[in-house]
Amino acid sequence: MRYECTIPLMKAQDPRLTERFGPLGKVLPNVAESLEELRDFFEHRILDVFPRLLPEEDPKIALLDCEYFRLSAEKHYLEFARRVFRENGGACYWHTQEFKQGDMQNYLYKIKLMDRIDEMIYSRQFEIREGNTLFRIEDPEILEFVIKYFLRELIGGALFFDKRPLMIVYSYDLSLPVLCENAADLTHYRELARSSGLYFR
Repeated sequence: MRYECTIPLMKAQDPRLTERFGPLGKVLPNVAESLEELRDFFEHRILDVFPRLLPEEDPKIALLDCEYFRLSAEKHYLEFARRVFRENGGACYWHTQEFKQGDMQNYLYKIKLMDRIDEMIYSRQFEIREGNTLFRIEDPEILEFVIKYFLRELIGGALFFDKRPLMIVYSYDLSLPVLCENAADLTHYRELARSSGLYFR
């Protein structure tokens, strides 16, 4: 006997909602394009599996091309994201162009590279959220999906946690830019990262 199951779902939001966020949340729609300039206004670090930027001759750089290393590092990022999620009331916002109309070839390419459960989560969001750009995430499964595919460089955008403001921005090579509004929050999240096996560099 098969049972019906519910696949977690994001909630599409009016993009103008970000205008009512604090200073950091207001830049969410433009953070990907304006990251360099925003460093002058917010506390900025890189969430990384290494404590410092590796020089080109460092042999550890080769690990970034090792799929086993990359996938095994995901657990640290997921632990950090779960803890931030809980501290922020079990909710956050994701701004992305991921569900825009049209590019079926790109969609099919991505789901081919996803774990089966993540393919189901992604497909569910896509089929009913096409065309929206701002989503509220209230399910840890979706949060973990976003973090995993930031790290695997398959989806982009930025996550914003609004209770104790923190932004996590898509990037590459296991290095995710993070922004905080003040030094106290930066210190707090740095300790959270360290206890999760990661670094703010």
